[in-house]
Amino acid sequence: MTDKERIAVLLLAGTRGIDDPVAKLTGVSNKVLAKIGGEPMISRVLRTLEQAKTVDKRMLCGPSWDTVESISFLQALVESGGVEWIEPKQGPSLSVGEVLAQHPQDLPLLVTTADHALLTPDIVDFFVREAQRAKVDVAVGLVSYPLVAAAYPKTKRTVIRLGGEGFCGCNLFALFTPKAKRLVEFWSHIEQERKHPIRLIRTLGPLVLVRYLVGWLSLSDALHHLSQRLDLQIKAVMVPFPEAAIDVDSPEDLKLVEEILSRRQKN
Repeated sequence: MTDKERIAVLLLAGTRGIDDPVAKLTGVSNKVLAKIGGEPMISRVLRTLEQAKTVDKRMLCGPSWDTVESISFLQALVESGGVEWIEPKQGPSLSVGEVLAQHPQDLPLLVTTADHALLTPDIVDFFVREAQRAKVDVAVGLVSYPLVAAAYPKTKRTVIRLGGEGFCGCNLFALFTPKAKRLVEFWSHIEQERKHPIRLIRTLGPLVLVRYLVGWLSLSDALHHLSQRLDLQIKAVMVPFPEAAIDVDSPEDLKLVEEILSRRQKN
């Protein structure tokens, strides 16, 4: 892959505040600083992005600058120019929207999160390459729920069921054109509903909701309606790695990720 084909990445690492269960359990100010396998989550993800063949410039949105200055490896990365630090806004969608407004030259842009502790270069490269082939305004990474359940039957994930199939998000988004800002703005209005599939579908209109409730709404139908509403092209990229659906939102997630990484090291 040439330098021209590689894309910039925005890593979201803002804090959810003092009530974040993972931060409270591990005694850190921001859950992305929690150690997994002896290493902070954020460090693991930054290294993964550095190793990915499809990634060029790395931008880090959060933690706060005070936190960055207190963590030696983060401060060194930023001061060396290896990573560009960006001040986080109130919520992921507002942070992404601000970056699109202030850094339009960095499109296309891969967006992911610093609590994605199981992210690997292979996952990143697969998603980016498939997203580029789609030739759309926005590509969204999804994992088949049966794939996740077969590999990790005890994990609890948010599942969106469409047309008799189940899908899990994997915190991977590729924004290719300025039109992508429309999806980010839409997301900012419904961000609090991300764990409630019915509420999300309801935003597409009553007829779409009825089709969803009776099991007639497929994934392609849902994305078609969303694309029409926002006047842009959106496509799902099905990621064949079950680990891509597992981020660290709870103490149970933290324990599972520790177990997965421990097994990897033994193998």
